[in-house]
Amino acid sequence: MSRANALILAAGLALAAAACTKREEAPAPPASATAPAPAAPAPGAAPTTAAGTGTIKGVVKLNGTPPAAKPIKRETDPYCARKQMNEEDVLVGAGGALKNVIVRISKGVTGHYDPPAQDATLDQLDCMYRPRVQGIMAGQTLVIKNGDQTLHNVHSYKGPSTIFNQAQVPGLPPMGKKFNDSGDIIKFKCDVHPWMTGFVSVTNHPFFAVTGDDGTFSIGKVPPGTYTLEAWHERYGSKTVEITVAADKPTETSFTFDAK
Repeated sequence: MSRANALILAAGLALAAAACTKREEAPAPPASATAPAPAAPAPGAAPTTAAGTGTIKGVVKLNGTPPAAKPIKRETDPYCARKQMNEEDVLVGAGGALKNVIVRISKGVTGHYDPPAQDATLDQLDCMYRPRVQGIMAGQTLVIKNGDQTLHNVHSYKGPSTIFNQAQVPGLPPMGKKFNDSGDIIKFKCDVHPWMTGFVSVTNHPFFAVTGDDGTFSIGKVPPGTYTLEAWHERYGSKTVEITVAADKPTETSFTFDAK
């Protein structure tokens, strides 16, 4: 190699080494430039809607003379026959207060509400469903227990159609069930003890209540808006009323069913 070519080659190598050193010493880009972009929400996912500050309060009454509570014939099972029970389809307190009425918003709720992590419970005690009437949210687990020392058969219905039909032997672990169809009233029966009856209301929001001994109900944390409020009773059916809920104050209403 000639001296001139050697000089040219050496100069080229020196320039390349300098460039590499420069690249190695270049400052790292800001962290914000290299941080991965936040993950996009899953398709179809909806954020949980914040609770409101309105309240719906009221009372449900029965107009007229309630039917007489008849003793239940429970002699078919010696265990059940140890305790006398009356029919419970119509329970009326002082002043016509009607118990076990499901009161819920049936129209007007917007947004998404996650079901509570806490399970709801349906027990079988003294050969009766306890509670007889309750509300749960769609997707919430309903734990069904057998607290009696006799065989029960949990038969659930949506209208005339069976949802599930499962025997429950004393001492076995409870069964857990979920219902996802909002607006349903699930009926529970026992094929072994036909007098056993229970009802579970399913909604996709938490705005529901069941009347107690005094016939009253209260639904809290309702966002302001106009809604259809429904009252449902196992014997007398349902009634609705349109209401407007304002923030930070109660909206009062009432329902009256005619005895028959």
